[in-house]
Amino acid sequence: MNVAKAYFIILMVLTSTLSAPAIAGEAAPAIEVFTDSTFQVVSASDNTTVYVMDRINQLLQVLSEDLPSDPENAKQLVLARFQRMDAQLSSELENAAKGLVQAMQYGINRYPAIVINGNAVVYGVTDVSAATQLYQRWQTRGARQ
Repeated sequence: MNVAKAYFIILMVLTSTLSAPAIAGEAAPAIEVFTDSTFQVVSASDNTTVYVMDRINQLLQVLSEDLPSDPENAKQLVLARFQRMDAQLSSELENAAKGLVQAMQYGINRYPAIVINGNAVVYGVTDVSAATQLYQRWQTRGARQ
């Protein structure tokens, strides 16, 4: 998808009210990036949460690698592998699971997607700065109407 096309695909997730346009000195908007391992997120900051949506599938592939054909033995081996997961892998799995829940709540139906302040989605980009600028322009236009 070309960038120009992606920029105009802004979907407003229904909320009861719109946030006011960002004003200098206000807190930075809350940003959630929904992506997979094929995309690189650009210009993320401290207020950005990145969900790597395909991480669960990657983990399942690792856990199911070279499993024995006997179901009971396979089950025991997978359980042993789960128990050996380190803190980083466990954190990545938790992030992906939370991302799936958030994506369902927002109605995200494709990646990449950037959700800003929980009320607007920019599809097709992974540049947080560009998505935030689009959001701010959209908010400015809405405030003038």
